[in-house]
Parts: sequence; structure tokens; C-alpha cells
Amino acid sequence: MVRRAELDDAPSILAIFCGEQAHSGKSRYKDVNLIDVIDWIERMTDRHPLFVMAQQGEIIAWCSIEPFYGLAAFDETCEVSLYVKPAYQQNGVGTQLLGYLMDQHLALCFTRLIAYVFESNLSSRVFFEKQGFEQWGKLPGVARHEFGQEDVYLYGKLLS
Repeated sequence: MVRRAELDDAPSILAIFCGEQAHSGKSRYKDVNLIDVIDWIERMTDRHPLFVMAQQGEIIAWCSIEPFYGLAAFDETCEVSLYVKPAYQQNGVGTQLLGYLMDQHLALCFTRLIAYVFESNLSSRVFFEKQGFEQWGKLPGVARHEFGQEDVYLYGKLLS
């Protein structure tokens, strides 16, 4: 079941977010805490929701869309973030959740999705490519974290 996130979901969303970081062996977002996640949920709008996927009452994945760049010229483009609990990865959960989000594109008034993916996050790069996203750009060395400097890829998809 997919639904909009509620404040009570914040601990589960944070656990999935942090679990993915631990699973990947990188902690690029170690400063994210429960207050941040509560803020994400409170900043949701009708056009820029945060969805959770639950299975038997357990939240197993979440995704959100945010405005891209903050200028009116980009209103139909949204940045997508998607995280799946490691135990549920490679089982179609991410595909199902992203599909749900893309099915909402007319109601949410967006025609393009973009995703920023760290170069070392090969599983996410492959995932987005399998979903029909194309590499629209590469931002060399823009990310700095405890493991050094890293490129970030920009993936995009035009929805019809």
C-alpha cells in the first residue's frame, strides 16, 4: 500500500534512510536526524508529497518529489528521492513505488523527473536506467564527504 507520509512515519523513514547509508558502506548524510525528517514531512505540499510504501503495517520504502531549482521556469520538473529498506531491495519495491509516483504526474503537475546519484552508487544508477531514466549530466567532484570527493550524476526522464 502506498500513501502520503504522516508525522508518525518519521522514525521509519529515518531508519530506511540511515539503513541505506549503512548498507552502501558510505555515510554521506550522517548529519540527518529525526528533526530533519519531521521537517521533510511538514514541508510536503499537494504538489510535492512524500509517499511511503507499507507492507503488513511496516514501512518498507519511501519517495518524495521536490521542486527543481526553485524557479517558475522549472515548475514542471521535480527532483525525486527514493529509498528502500535493504531487506526489500531487488524485489521490485522501488520499481512499484516509482511507478506509483510517475502515475501521479498529471495530478501533481510535473512532466519531468530528475535524480541526483553519487557516482559510487552503482545500484541506484542501474535502477534509474532500468526505469527509463537517461544520464543528462555529470557534476564532476561536486560532492565532498568523509570518503573524499565524488562525482554526481544527473538522471532524467520525460513523462508523456
